[in-house]
Amino acid sequence: MNSAFPTILGCLVLFSVLENLFPFFTFKQSWTSRISTNFAIGLLNAAITYLVFAALSKWVFPPIHWSGLFHGIQPHWLVGIISFLLLDIYRYGWHVLMHMSSLGWRFHRVHHTERTMNISTAYRFHFLEVICSNFPRVFLIWLFGINPVCVFIYDVAFAAIQVFQHSNWAVPLNVDKVLTYFIITPNFHRVHHSQIVKETNSNYGSVLSVWDRLFGTFRYIRHPQTIKIGLSEEPRQLNLLDLLTLPF
Repeated sequence: MNSAFPTILGCLVLFSVLENLFPFFTFKQSWTSRISTNFAIGLLNAAITYLVFAALSKWVFPPIHWSGLFHGIQPHWLVGIISFLLLDIYRYGWHVLMHMSSLGWRFHRVHHTERTMNISTAYRFHFLEVICSNFPRVFLIWLFGINPVCVFIYDVAFAAIQVFQHSNWAVPLNVDKVLTYFIITPNFHRVHHSQIVKETNSNYGSVLSVWDRLFGTFRYIRHPQTIKIGLSEEPRQLNLLDLLTLPF
């Protein structure tokens, strides 16, 4: 985490500058007021998740000697690529589950109540969703024996792309469209945050766009400036307490 922090901080600074210099949407509300609640819940999520898994690893999970399904497989670079793909398709599957499951959606809609997407939207999640999303991921890493270096590389890429895709940066449309063949871009992800349900239920990818194309959930809009962000049933600007209690 310490090694990843400079990269994550650098991405936050870079994309915050770009979204302020070249904004895609313009908002009446100040940028600082729009990011404060999201960063507050992001910090809370990080603290709670760390404490929960630190406690579980110390007092609950017994040490199990298991090398994983990848043990002994060569070459290492191929295992690394497969590990990255596994971690990313897991994120895709979890995201789909959060939309298709009524219980999952109760918590995931905290993220979708954002009406003014910006870099901080990447951290606007309910802490129970964040905690629950990590249990299958830990099992996946253990089952395949994914190398910690591969996990670190994926997590850094994930953190960077999450900030990028949620930013209000007006990436030139031609550049954005080309990038969508490989990674999740702001316009790609703005469709997912649309108030139109069929658009919300599309573009689930986290880092790579291949899964949406492969499983038929890809959607790209030629005029993304027409997208209305948020949930039509929740027009309020929610504070931290509102976000924490919304699922209940």
